[in-house]
Amino acid sequence: MLTHGAYTNGFHPIRLWMYCEGCHHIYSSCYPKDLNRTLESTSREVHIKPKTQLLSSYGKVISKLKEFSRGNRLLEVGVGAGEMIAVAQELQLDVMGIDIRPAYANAVSRMLNVPIKTIDYQEFEVNQAFDLVCMGDVIEHLEDPRQALIKANELLNKGGVLWISTPNFESAFSKMLKTRDPMWRVAEHLNYFSYHSLKVLLEEVGFKVADYQISSHYNGSMEVTAIKE
Repeated sequence: MLTHGAYTNGFHPIRLWMYCEGCHHIYSSCYPKDLNRTLESTSREVHIKPKTQLLSSYGKVISKLKEFSRGNRLLEVGVGAGEMIAVAQELQLDVMGIDIRPAYANAVSRMLNVPIKTIDYQEFEVNQAFDLVCMGDVIEHLEDPRQALIKANELLNKGGVLWISTPNFESAFSKMLKTRDPMWRVAEHLNYFSYHSLKVLLEEVGFKVADYQISSHYNGSMEVTAIKE
């Protein structure tokens, strides 16, 4: 039963999780037929109001990413309330973002005076590739994570950096809490990875993992940095 406070109308209130032994991946048995329309038409006030307590931890993330990056152009996929983009601006990166939810995109664009496009990630195109692509707590929401990583590869320059934050169902937190881990009851989450399964998928689509961190934002989440080969 999807009892988590972040329930979104349009998702079935009962969730059956499926497990693929071959790829060590967990995925939802069902989701809205028109997932994009469901997401576009909903928003939560809690995700529009910036959480300034996150700025310091994002500062550490961006500073670390700058050590791996050969350039200055950063794309954030799924901008939320804009905390990461604000920090990237402060650290002198050339930033832009995309978000499928107009309410989030418009709020961040107005607040930070930065271009935020409201578009399906798979349909996003640019003339100039990026040096950094950040997907913070995004990939678990997508229908096809593999295609999402292929798209990230296409958007990056050679040697470009991909940063992903996502729940790890084999995290210390998840192993300790087991079924009490709140991630099992979040309506919009469709896919869950372990570090192993995410690493394998990244390597299959042309990335090499360069760093792994335990998230300081969300219990049970991992932060993985990968380089386009």
